[in-house]
Amino acid sequence: MTVRRIIGIGLSLSLSLVLLGAATQAATQASARAATSHVDGISDQSLPVWDGGFSSSYLAGLFQGGWVGGAPSQITLARYVVQWNVMSDEYPKYRSEFESWLTDIASIGLTADVALTSYTGKYPSSPGEYQAQLDEILDRARALGHPIRYLEAWNEPNNQGNESALNAARFTNSASATCGQGYGCTTIAGNFEDNPSVSIYEEEYIKNLNPVPAVWGVHPYYSVEQMSEAPFLNFREHLPNKGAGEQIWFTEIAARKCSDFNGHEVENGELGQAERAGWLVNTLMRDARPEHVFYYEFLLGERRQPSCTSEGADGALYVPSADPSAPDRPRAAASYIWGGVSGLWGYPGGAFAANAEQATLTGGV
Repeated sequence: MTVRRIIGIGLSLSLSLVLLGAATQAATQASARAATSHVDGISDQSLPVWDGGFSSSYLAGLFQGGWVGGAPSQITLARYVVQWNVMSDEYPKYRSEFESWLTDIASIGLTADVALTSYTGKYPSSPGEYQAQLDEILDRARALGHPIRYLEAWNEPNNQGNESALNAARFTNSASATCGQGYGCTTIAGNFEDNPSVSIYEEEYIKNLNPVPAVWGVHPYYSVEQMSEAPFLNFREHLPNKGAGEQIWFTEIAARKCSDFNGHEVENGELGQAERAGWLVNTLMRDARPEHVFYYEFLLGERRQPSCTSEGADGALYVPSADPSAPDRPRAAASYIWGGVSGLWGYPGGAFAANAEQATLTGGV
């Protein structure tokens, strides 16, 4: 072998290694860009009636100025779970609430993500009926000037949505077809709760998908309540390619003060809720690297007080003030959701942590 050839091989190998290193670095950087370090979405049905009405709400002003109006904005996405046939004449109240939500989030520049479900026990009789109703929802949003950018075919089908894996897959296929017909929406598959039986449900669901979406939603309630990554990892392990190359969104999650968990009422208290919020941001999100995270919820509407018995699960970040002229009270968990901050009392418009024993007030009490 000549010296020239040896040198040529060496240069070729060196160049290949450089290119491989550059490709690996680019892939790593792309992966880093894809993950969010903080909660960047809100999933809150009550937003239009915060403090009795969005336009005059104390929290709406705080939310718009702090959570949305920063540089850059922390919250950029908003999610709503709507009755699947909301455009029929059966549900004028549901329709009005949905249209108010579309208008309110558009007024502060948030991008819409909508999930379909049944609140009434009535379900689509076929994929065709589902698709016809979905067309009406998307048409109405577009007519209002607030098109839906992201679409979840069915909310939490293995829990709240109460649908078979086969039907949930068929609805997802219909949603993918509809989004591809000029609506400009992206379908988010799955949106499962990470409960102990999720893998069995997931496998049946995936088997019936055509096409298989690239974006997957999960509601990691079990992971956060138990402060264990095992339920989420079980979900991810059963995704196509074990989740490699897939976008994963936490399309709904909360740190709960109290909940009916596994058939037992659990009272974590506000400090226990804050501990779970911190674990969500600083452990689960750091390790799972979701592309987006939607928190449910910020404040109950019409000044209702959060409680286990009335809501079934209490993850609210704010408690409405008894005095309409006084600010709503942030819970300790709000500080962890706000910007991924780990200080106990750090929240927009209020006190921020100096240390564990001392805080400086910057807002009303």
